[in-house]
Amino acid sequence: HNVTELVMRLTSTEADAFRWKSLNEFADFLSQHGVNTALFGKGSSKTLAEFYEAVVTDKKSSLEIIDGTLERVVNLVRISLRMRDKENKLRELRIASEGTQTGQVRKRDQKFAVVLKNLEKDEWQQAVEKCFVEKLHLPVPLQKTVFISDQECYTFQEDRSSSA
Repeated sequence: HNVTELVMRLTSTEADAFRWKSLNEFADFLSQHGVNTALFGKGSSKTLAEFYEAVVTDKKSSLEIIDGTLERVVNLVRISLRMRDKENKLRELRIASEGTQTGQVRKRDQKFAVVLKNLEKDEWQQAVEKCFVEKLHLPVPLQKTVFISDQECYTFQEDRSSSA
């Protein structure tokens, strides 16, 4: 890796010490990198303020310049939480939709997932336990009793998608 690449791959955790002290500075940065900030908040998309909060305040994602293109990086764990019903049919917990701060509903139809903050990305098992405590009100000792973690099914996958 050369010095230029290392500097350009700064995450928001490292970069926000000298950048993005305000929503306006963040919007200017996005615009300078070809992002049309007018599209934020349209339809079920996050508002610019929600995106700023996720990247800068909550550190749920980072922004990286890869091959000259600004990319948002989100570390998350998709969880296949399955059980058998009384007819022995396999069922999976999925997220149908989520509410936005403006009261709209954003359709999802995705596996249950935990977004890892930048500091948690190497401790995904603890982040999953914490999520189950917060979202499902299941204490960790109970989780260890009722859940079986199938390490054989663990996979790492990098997905890329366009937000356009």
